[in-house]
Amino acid sequence: MKKSRVIRYTLWQCVWPIVLFATIGCLSVRLMAEYDRRIDDGITELQKKTEGFLIKMERIAETPEGAYAKHIDFYDEVKVDLSALKVRADAIALNDLTSQQVGYLQDSFRKLEEQHKKGLKAVMIESIRQSFHTQFTTILKLEVAKKRNSAEGKRK
Repeated sequence: MKKSRVIRYTLWQCVWPIVLFATIGCLSVRLMAEYDRRIDDGITELQKKTEGFLIKMERIAETPEGAYAKHIDFYDEVKVDLSALKVRADAIALNDLTSQQVGYLQDSFRKLEEQHKKGLKAVMIESIRQSFHTQFTTILKLEVAKKRNSAEGKRK
């Protein structure tokens, strides 16, 4: 009888790790949120709107038409767009990186608005454009990577 217990105990010691590792091997761990088409589309639209604004400002900066008061609507629209994107990003589990990047974009638009209130000069536009280009590209690359990972996960 003792020998039987020893054999069962030994078998149990060998079998449970196999069952455990087999179970773990079947699980997938998600460390980041899945691709979100609305965030992708929203950032793309905001990039187009921003580029249109900067192209216009290159022509009219330092003129009465380029004054901040004439472009308040642009800043208001951007604030609404970014707020909607931020709320959406915050609402999705494991989406901290996208949410953080949208927050940085909000800060950049706040700084642009502050500078515009003081006076936006044509020579500033290119560096502003490069800064926004980098931020938009970062967010879009992240969303594209999520999309690629989602597609790969579905193929497995």
